[in-house]
Amino acid sequence: MSGRVAIAIVLAVWTAFFYAMSNVLEMLEAEQVPDEYALKPGLLTRLVKRPRWLLGLLSDFGGYLCHAAALGLATVIFVEPILATGILMSLFIGSAFVHRPVHRSDWIAAIVLSGGLALFLYEVSPEGGRDLGRTSRWILVGSIVVGCVIVCMAIGASLRGPKRAAFLGVAAGIAFGAAALLTKALVHYLGDGLFAWVPHWEPYALAVAAIGGVIVAQSALQTGALGAAVGATEAMSVITGATLGLVLLNERVGTHGAFEITAVIVSIGMVLWGIAHLAYAEERLMGDGSSAPGDQGPNA
Repeated sequence: MSGRVAIAIVLAVWTAFFYAMSNVLEMLEAEQVPDEYALKPGLLTRLVKRPRWLLGLLSDFGGYLCHAAALGLATVIFVEPILATGILMSLFIGSAFVHRPVHRSDWIAAIVLSGGLALFLYEVSPEGGRDLGRTSRWILVGSIVVGCVIVCMAIGASLRGPKRAAFLGVAAGIAFGAAALLTKALVHYLGDGLFAWVPHWEPYALAVAAIGGVIVAQSALQTGALGAAVGATEAMSVITGATLGLVLLNERVGTHGAFEITAVIVSIGMVLWGIAHLAYAEERLMGDGSSAPGDQGPNA
């Protein structure tokens, strides 16, 4: 492992930690906002008045800086799966907030997720590919991405509870996955100068994807169905980022035989199962903690 790759791994882990911290802080505040503000900019104007949510936003910013630096050093398909550890960190951070232990089954899920992630990263090339996707490809793939986000938002807006949270979480995850590639492009342009990004379209698309993703993600958390919201967002962010890295940036998975292909498929399944289980574990933990009469957590 080169020093460049090692630094990218450390930065990706820090990214996961910052995003996990923001996830816990923001979900505690977003679920307290009335449903009428869902999928509207007014949701953010209400949340920004809450100090704990602002602290979560600050953590988000720190995570984004680490994320951008990691993407500048390694491929998207290598970095994005590492962020799945954020759901594991969210569980333990939430446990500390509400002073409740993590169940044995959740420890097993954490081990499965970590093992699947290790297996996947072993098979993936951390370097190579392109920093920029061809605009002609982006037009086609970007249209599909936008269409998927709009469809998921429309379906989610017509539903309630966990189903709404899941569809909105999928939409947010797709937006964040696309934002990862656009971030990699921004880092590339910054290498040519502080304002070298100005004449290019990717940074502006990044702003739309990131801000839109935040609004949709907060709307998913607002439902109170944290497991569905967080699980869908985390899973789709990993899937979308890795897929777009393969399609748009010519990144590759180093598989050369049936055994290695099977190993990659199994590893992806392990990661997604771990995300789903830990997301619902977090919902159970945070829900129990917020409802406990003697709780001395952050809502006390």
